[in-house]
Amino acid sequence: MLTLRNSLFDLLDRNFDDFSSYTGQGEPESKVRSFTPEVESYQKDNNLMFRLAVPGVDPKDVDVSIQGPYLTIKAERQRPADVKEEDWHLRGFSYGRNERTWTLPESVDLNKIEANFNNGVLEIRMPAAEKLLPKKIEVKQLKLAA
Repeated sequence: MLTLRNSLFDLLDRNFDDFSSYTGQGEPESKVRSFTPEVESYQKDNNLMFRLAVPGVDPKDVDVSIQGPYLTIKAERQRPADVKEEDWHLRGFSYGRNERTWTLPESVDLNKIEANFNNGVLEIRMPAAEKLLPKKIEVKQLKLAA
């Protein structure tokens, strides 16, 4: 079974730290927190799943890469180019680039990782390596010679 307990708790701690630094809707742009997608991770069947909420991000502005045991996700939410600086009344969205890296458990098959983007959610499916999946061993009955 895949295990990511310690890394998951670290991830949740970082997300709460990011959230607690938010100064509130309507603050000047310099005081609004930077773009930090919400993240969740869970196991489903024999897969480790990562989901990132990236609404307003164009899929072409998302990069998922693996280097060694590290999964890196980069995303950028861009400010509307057609709105002039003086036309803003309220800024509550966060914009910019975000890059996060996680250490993957050894049980993940790095060659079979898949990423899908749907309705502003990036979902990454990481199957367990075949060699680590449970395997049933047939018990054969030996015939004794007479």
